[in-house]
Amino acid sequence: MESIKKNKNRQSNIELLRIVLILMIIVLHYNNGAMGGALANIHNGTFSYYFVHFTESLSSVAVNVFILITGYFSYNKNKIFISKIARLVLLMIFWGLSLSLFTMLVLNPALFTVHNCLKMVKIAISQWFVIIYSILYLLIPYINTVIRVISKKNYQKLLIIAIFFFYIWPTFYTSTTSNDAGYGIVNFVCLYLIGAYIRKFQTAKIAKWKSFCVYVVLSGITMVFSLYFENAWNYNSIFVLGGAVALFEFFTSLNIKYNPLINTLASFTFSVYLINVNGLFNKYLCQVIFHSNEYWQSPMIAFNGIIAMIGIYVIGICLEFLRSILLDKKIFKPLIKIVKGTIEVQ
Repeated sequence: MESIKKNKNRQSNIELLRIVLILMIIVLHYNNGAMGGALANIHNGTFSYYFVHFTESLSSVAVNVFILITGYFSYNKNKIFISKIARLVLLMIFWGLSLSLFTMLVLNPALFTVHNCLKMVKIAISQWFVIIYSILYLLIPYINTVIRVISKKNYQKLLIIAIFFFYIWPTFYTSTTSNDAGYGIVNFVCLYLIGAYIRKFQTAKIAKWKSFCVYVVLSGITMVFSLYFENAWNYNSIFVLGGAVALFEFFTSLNIKYNPLINTLASFTFSVYLINVNGLFNKYLCQVIFHSNEYWQSPMIAFNGIIAMIGIYVIGICLEFLRSILLDKKIFKPLIKIVKGTIEVQ
């Protein structure tokens, strides 16, 4: 009941955005050379080559938009709960270990080696997004302290400095100012500040179709850049940042009444991500279940990609639903209750 009430309080336009974003991340992993395998195996100049570059460019905004959402809705909080981080970490460890073990022991026993087991444990406790997002979450009360007192003019100056040095500079010049491709805490804090600025100071909404057109155009520029430059899909690319803001603005401008189906599906987003990001299991899903390797050189890769995206999303929801039914009450909730405490800044 508590979960249902929480879902009712969430805006369905943003929840629909969460669903779109997790589908984009599934596409990114389908294209990933070590998972679905497309980017490592397509041939230059073929339909597959341009299709994969196009979908990668459209989807590269996904992680950035997730953080914009966090800033948009959390900018006025002065207290965070450690138990929320505990839940994220617990889910990370559970899905990391269980899916890797299942893949090695049941689906492909030949993978069960000491080396793979050690690698599995390391990955299970150090998923980059969970770690960096947890750090950001711990910083929220302190970042919000600055947001509460800073003027609009000074806020704008802060964002100009951040965008110039952490997005424009590494896109066109060198990685001196940001050498983590946007996968680190600097990008997450900047995105949080941008999301918070939109919520606090933006009084007039941008026309939704203008925002969508900007997103499409910037994705097109990202695609062109990706044909020549390795950093085109970096999360700290100015074009990826611009596309993320434009897509976010598009969805915030949508007027969607509360939709229980949308809100329920969106509640599975984080676990679907953890299931999909598991390298061993993802490779099995893409290349064994959906046969992505058979379409790397075929124009039918577009059809296979759509089927795989939907199929992997549904599988992820089913697995998380089973976990929540079987394990939430007896294991997860009691463990999370042990972790008490808050961080509060007055």
